[in-house]
Amino acid sequence: MSSTTWKSEYYIALECKDLQANAMAVDATGTYVLLAGRRYLAIKNLEDPELVQKFPRQSKYDVGAAEWNPTAYHKELCVISSNQRLEVLTWRQDELIQTHSLRAHTRVITDLNWHKFDSNILASCSVDTFIHLWDLRDSRRPILSLSAIAEASQVKWNRKSPHLLATAHEGDIKIWDQRKGTAPVQYIAAHLAKIHGLDWSPTSENHICSSSHDSTVKFFDMTNPRRAEYVLTTNAPVWRARHTPFGNGLITAVVPQLRRGENSLLLWNTANRATPMHTFIGHRDVVLEFEWRKQKSGDTDFQLVTWSKDQTLLVWRIEPFIQKLCGYEPVESKDSSDIIEATESLKLYGKSSPKVQPLQQEFSLLNVHIPNLKVRKMDPVARNVLVKATINNFTVNLKVSFPSAYPHGVPPGFEVIKEDSNVSDSIVVQLLQMLKHLAQQRVSKNRTCLEPCLRQMVTTLEQLSSDLESNRFDRQYIEPSSIFGGYNDAYIPFPRTSGAKFCSVGILVCFGRPIHPRKLSSKLDSTPRALTTTPRALSALENIFAKRNDDYMTVSAYYFQRQRSRAKHVSSKSSKAVVHIYDAQALFFFNRQLAEEYILDGDVGTICKHNAAAAAVVGRRDLVQAWTLAELVAGTQQADEGISWANHPFGNKLMESLISHYASQYDLQMAAMLCCIFGKYQEALARKSSVKSFFLPGQLVPGKRLLKSGSPYHTIPPADVIADGWVIPILRTARSTSLDNLRLEAPVELSMLKAPASNSLYEYYKVAYAETLHRWGLIYSRTEVLKYMCHNPESHTGVEFLCDCKNCSRPVKHTSCPACRQPTLRCAVCDISVRGAANACVLCGHGGHTACLRWWFAFQEVCVTGCGCKCLVGTASMFQP
Repeated sequence: MSSTTWKSEYYIALECKDLQANAMAVDATGTYVLLAGRRYLAIKNLEDPELVQKFPRQSKYDVGAAEWNPTAYHKELCVISSNQRLEVLTWRQDELIQTHSLRAHTRVITDLNWHKFDSNILASCSVDTFIHLWDLRDSRRPILSLSAIAEASQVKWNRKSPHLLATAHEGDIKIWDQRKGTAPVQYIAAHLAKIHGLDWSPTSENHICSSSHDSTVKFFDMTNPRRAEYVLTTNAPVWRARHTPFGNGLITAVVPQLRRGENSLLLWNTANRATPMHTFIGHRDVVLEFEWRKQKSGDTDFQLVTWSKDQTLLVWRIEPFIQKLCGYEPVESKDSSDIIEATESLKLYGKSSPKVQPLQQEFSLLNVHIPNLKVRKMDPVARNVLVKATINNFTVNLKVSFPSAYPHGVPPGFEVIKEDSNVSDSIVVQLLQMLKHLAQQRVSKNRTCLEPCLRQMVTTLEQLSSDLESNRFDRQYIEPSSIFGGYNDAYIPFPRTSGAKFCSVGILVCFGRPIHPRKLSSKLDSTPRALTTTPRALSALENIFAKRNDDYMTVSAYYFQRQRSRAKHVSSKSSKAVVHIYDAQALFFFNRQLAEEYILDGDVGTICKHNAAAAAVVGRRDLVQAWTLAELVAGTQQADEGISWANHPFGNKLMESLISHYASQYDLQMAAMLCCIFGKYQEALARKSSVKSFFLPGQLVPGKRLLKSGSPYHTIPPADVIADGWVIPILRTARSTSLDNLRLEAPVELSMLKAPASNSLYEYYKVAYAETLHRWGLIYSRTEVLKYMCHNPESHTGVEFLCDCKNCSRPVKHTSCPACRQPTLRCAVCDISVRGAANACVLCGHGGHTACLRWWFAFQEVCVTGCGCKCLVGTASMFQP
């Protein structure tokens, strides 16, 4: 961790917005962190600041919980819960591989926990009221199932006893002993509100604490469970409460679903529960998970790892000073000055139950990461603080002194150190007046005022700096219109200052101008016309013409595009425009859930029934009716009737009407699916009947087969097939799935479509829907839709390698010879016929399975057959330019 840059008490280990992870776990060695979400699984190496590996996860369910195996024997194992399933993963050689899939719960899994002593035992609990115990040596079914009346929200193994575990059910706690059947051995009526977290004591098997929605943490002794030993009361519902690995400490976090702005963790001393000892301030959103990292040998600092909704991973350093606040005496540090300073500041504390002084407590709770502010020194003995504020070109060094009676009606003293500050006397007077007024208001109510005063000082300096810069640039960039008349081009349009655009997956992107340019433009009488006036030209002309006119503004001044070094220090709120991204899927008929649930594999009747059920789940009754009609039209019973049903008004014509209706309503998802279903229906008719009947253009003609160049997966023939006298007008050059490559022969209204134009539109629907599926990441569904396209795949134009059959010496493209039915290629390593990925030497012709050859040439250079050919060297030399 030598290369890590600590920001006072923490450093940012990872910040990755695209992870969207909601579960985090730290392994038993303290080296790796698992971050799990619906889209990705990620492994972060805390020893390497740059190394993070992401593994895509294709699932429609979020990860509920994640945990590493706590034992050294199976430290590479981790487990995550997804809906009703547990996935056990193995981290080995930079690969994260699923080794077990545990399924027994019938509803969502709420929590999981590894056994603290047996590395193969795992516990899980669910909304289905069951607690299952699993053994990875036989993962087919749970080794023990415990049943409760209410749903189980938490499950935790005892840290000292290998047989005890605790579960939380609403406001109650149940203690189970796996040796004594399926009934709980202890029952605790702990809270009147829901329990969110449980944590066993790390030192005693009889003590457990529970965190609840009633804003309390209660501590119970199993030998006397009727009432809590003591209660810790907070000001918000508690999501998790966990013991520290040192002293009498306890860490609490607020329920993240509330989103009340409580983004900090609190450190308590359970022996002094009146107020928290320390606050961990750094996250910009609610904390989702936190765990302790294993302490390295010789290190006196403990480390806490936290993961937040802002997708930021922070590692906090718990220094010996903070450890002493929890009644823990750390071993001697390598840097004894830290211990001496901490000891001097804690002389006022008692040994067993430390009593924190008000000023010392305020210093420990101070957020030292206020933007544009640096805390240079906090001296609780001398009772003063030195801070430095830097905003744009302003630098202010402030000293705050605290009287002994502070904060009981006596405000602190404020002094601006002028030797280290570069602000004018008028600004100093304004700052001191503001600080004294705010401090007096706070201490009149016996409240501390340090952090509010510092934040208000930064805000005031930002406002003063912004006003000064606005006045300066107003004077600098205003030029007379007559001067620049020859440089401006009246025919160049003004750049776009705002806009909005939809994409095909229901996302609306909007952008606008920055705030300050927008305010400035409201004062202008005219709009700048061109971009020809550069800042360099402005400065040159500024030296020539001294006269200025407020009636003209250049484009450069309009956008405040100042090519200056100070632009790096300008606050993002004042210089950057904001791009808004909205989820507008509710405005469109495209539905991702339907796209995930729809199928195209199987007979038409099965497909229509399944898709109708999927539409009913999302509340689309119109689609349920449409799929029911499609089943009646294109079902197997109708395909048996052949020509009569195809010409019936409720046959092909009804299907065409359904497709046209949904296309006219801009529901291309349903239109494309119906086009694919109609293709399967026409193929079924072609197989059943030998008489030519009316078909949609582009469908199979009865009695004809696909051309040899066509794909065996296509249910629609190539473009040169003639159906009922019409040549299909699909262009042969349309090979890509991009909508730009699909052009219609003629723009025809949907209500007056002729057959050739209709066929082109049907192809357009399928391509448009396939592109939407691709953007959603539903690659398999996209491939299923593209199987129903009319056009042929591109013919192979590169080098082609063929095998000669050993029996009949004929060149063969497939895995078996069509003449003698013998395997074409046998692996030179394992002597088994090759039916999958294969490689062969271009010199000696010997080859086999790709995996077998990779294994052989990992430690050999000569061909396995003994022919003496150096296959790798020879093949590489042939392809060199």
